[in-house]
Amino acid sequence: MKSKADSPSRSTLASTKADLRELKGNSRATVQELQAFLRELKGKSPQEMLGVVASSQLIRALLLSTGLVFGGILLFTAIPFFFGKDPANMESGFATRPNAPAPTAPVPETPPQPPTPAPVPTPDPLSNLGVGEELPAPPTENPLENKGDDFLKDLE
Repeated sequence: MKSKADSPSRSTLASTKADLRELKGNSRATVQELQAFLRELKGKSPQEMLGVVASSQLIRALLLSTGLVFGGILLFTAIPFFFGKDPANMESGFATRPNAPAPTAPVPETPPQPPTPAPVPTPDPLSNLGVGEELPAPPTENPLENKGDDFLKDLE
C-alpha cells in the first residue's frame, strides 16, 4: 500500500489531519497482517504453530543480529588494542624504538644562578567568602526551627 507521504508534493509535518489519516490507514494494514497470521495459527497443533513461527525467520534474524553486534564489539575493541601505542615504550607522549641509542650530545655548563627568593604566600580566595568557617550555635536552640523571621525584609 503506497501512502500519500511517499508523494513529493506533500512535505513532512505539513498537516496533522493528513498525518492522522495516514496513521489510521497504516495501522489498519498492520492489524490485517496480524489477523492473517492468527488465521494461519488457528486450529493447528502446538508443533505446527512452532513451525509457522520458525518459518517467519524470527530466530534466524535474532541470531544474526546478536552475532553482528558481538562481532562489532570485538572488532572495535581489537583495532585500538593491536594498533595502540605500547605504554612500556612511551616517553613524553611519543613511542621510541627499544634498541635506539640515546643521543650523546655534550651538555654545556651553565653558570651558577643566584638562589631564587621564596614565593610570597597568596591569601586563600575562599577565606573572604567564609568557606570552612565554623559558627557556634547555642545548644538549646534548634537552628532548623522556623521562628517567623523574614530574611528578605531588608531587600525591599
